[in-house]
Amino acid sequence: MKRTITILLLASMLLSAASCGSTDSGTHSDTTGDTTPEVTTEADPYGYPDIDLEGETFTFLMPAADMWDMHCTMDLEAQTGEPLDDAIYNRNRDIEDKYNFKIEVIYTDKGNAYYEIGNVLRTDVMAGDNTYDAAYMCGTYVGSLVTEDLLMDLNTLNGLNLDEAWWNQVTIDASYIDDQIYFAQGDLSLSSFDLTWCLFFNEDMMDELKLEKPYDLVREGKWTIDRLAEYCKAAANLNGDASFTITDGGNATYGYSTYYNGAIATMVGAGVHFTEQDKDGNPTLSLDNEHFYNVCDRLATLYGAEGDFIEGTVADKGAFDSYVGIFYGGRSLFYGGEMKSAGVLRDFNATFGVVPNPKYEESQEGYYSLTNQLSPVLVVPKTTKNPETAGVILDTLAYMSSRDVLPIYYDVTMAQKGLRNEDSIEMMDIIRRSLFFDASMAYGWTTNLADTICRKLVKGEGDMASTIASASTGVNTKITQMLEKLAEN
Repeated sequence: MKRTITILLLASMLLSAASCGSTDSGTHSDTTGDTTPEVTTEADPYGYPDIDLEGETFTFLMPAADMWDMHCTMDLEAQTGEPLDDAIYNRNRDIEDKYNFKIEVIYTDKGNAYYEIGNVLRTDVMAGDNTYDAAYMCGTYVGSLVTEDLLMDLNTLNGLNLDEAWWNQVTIDASYIDDQIYFAQGDLSLSSFDLTWCLFFNEDMMDELKLEKPYDLVREGKWTIDRLAEYCKAAANLNGDASFTITDGGNATYGYSTYYNGAIATMVGAGVHFTEQDKDGNPTLSLDNEHFYNVCDRLATLYGAEGDFIEGTVADKGAFDSYVGIFYGGRSLFYGGEMKSAGVLRDFNATFGVVPNPKYEESQEGYYSLTNQLSPVLVVPKTTKNPETAGVILDTLAYMSSRDVLPIYYDVTMAQKGLRNEDSIEMMDIIRRSLFFDASMAYGWTTNLADTICRKLVKGEGDMASTIASASTGVNTKITQMLEKLAEN
């Protein structure tokens, strides 16, 4: 297999590619995961093909435009005066004029309907309909459509330049199977960075505790799980409450709040990768090793320390017991969430900062910022109306987004409106340069195993040997079955 999924190999590629900045910074190369080109006044270098689509319609199936507080808007009926909205609107009208076609967007309803996008596509393709030309679907549900041979191999689409900067090369490299690729992420959608994990912290609380803000630790490559644990212990305080059980109107403060799935991001940040390439070039489970067990022991110690950590629900920020609400209410020093929370916390009363998830130890060569496996990925169903031009449309839209939309998203929406200081903006850039995507979860190989591991860790249970032993055969069987199905297609 020429380009088999291998998370471990991808990690090595990212680390060896680091050429900008010193190793003291503890970050990857400035180009890793950073698909935002510099804004320039020079002539547009993109080679727009000379095509006339004669007024045809290109239809996207999309998650709800504001689902999970992400930026999923693909089009608008008119300009709104909001810079990001207007950039998206103008991008679409520009490409419509260039190629003489119309963009249509069908949004799903909020909530669980997002998970149904795969079923909607399945029904459409199997019926031989061609309702949708492209879709953004939940990453963890894409595997079944791949094995059922319902999606286009994106490599077969003329004009789709997946090796260009406007496509997320981290996801691209992680997701290839023997020169085939069925989903991608890139600058056409903002949701993948929205769902990239990080740590927010309450700067005001840190000042009250007389703690040094961790920005310099990140810059110096010294931001580790042990240093995070020190901060968490300093913040834990009953403040007169009988216990650290989270209660409405309670006074106890905590070191760190998140929901159980946040443990995946912390594991990956500590250099844990779920699969690697075996001697035959095939992906295989790679968790039965000393590093994984050491990371689990360390995280279980952190999560199991009463008051240092609190697991919240997934309710919205208004709920006292939600992982966001605990932080929003000023009761936790750190909050493990995703970058989209910079907008969710816009009316937060205190000053907050953001840092990447910590390393396992200082000798780790760089940070890893996990893009949530639930984030939308771009797929093209086999019944797309015009496969000869679908790649051209998608590639041009992604390029125009990198040129016109992303600078506004990062510099205005995220930096000016979301983050509150230059340190956090610098940290956002570090997170962008250290993106990591775990294709094994997107393909469904390790999704259940990761869920089991996380649920144990947040309860302070770190012994994973039996868990890995019992899951190993099942995971590798799923991998083998998918490869065999692809060989038959």
